[in-house]
Order: sequence, then C-alpha cells, then structure tokens
Amino acid sequence: MQRGVDILIATPGRLLDLMNQGFINLNTIQHFVLDEADRMLDMGFIHDIKRILPRLPEKKQTLFFSATMPSTIQSLSRAILKNPARVEVTPVSSTVETIEQYLYHVNKQEKKNLLV
Repeated sequence: MQRGVDILIATPGRLLDLMNQGFINLNTIQHFVLDEADRMLDMGFIHDIKRILPRLPEKKQTLFFSATMPSTIQSLSRAILKNPARVEVTPVSSTVETIEQYLYHVNKQEKKNLLV
C-alpha cells in the first residue's frame, strides 16, 4: 500500500484502522463504493461509515449497492449523495408463485424426524 493502490477493499472498521495508523489516506480517492450497504447498517457499521465520509474528498463518485432499500439506507443516501440516481434491476423480491412454502413449528429434538 505504501507504493499506492488502484483498488482497496476493506470493511469500514479496517479502513479506519489503516487510516489511523497512517498507512493510507483517502485524499485522492475518485470512487467510494459501499457494497451490501443494507447489511452494513444492520451490522452496526453506520458509525464507522459516518467517520470515513468526512475524510473523503468532496469531488468523488459514491456508489451504494444494496439488495434492499430500507428507510435508513434512503436517508443515508440523501444525506451524503449529490443528485443520486436509483437503479433497480428487478422489482422488490417476492416468492415465485410456483413455489409452495410451509412453516412447521417444532422443538429442536423433532427437527431431524420432520426433515426425514
């Protein structure tokens, strides 16, 4: 990393750690990508992300990738993105109509017998 890198992939916590140790800075970053943004918020990474954002240059492209778009992701995107564009590949996930689903409430000891 001391010689420079074109692409760096890191969890928010690890990225902060590398920045705090002085191994990297984000002054010249051109693209900032948050993949699985919904999962990161679910896992509590939002605080780390909010600490990273001010350390990024103002002029950059920010991309969020998320399988779902909960209200927390929408509000975060409105707060940090300029002129965001939303791209949806498919409609909201739903069960295919040809699949039959059943739910059985059983005790742990009964699971194996039920499966058989």
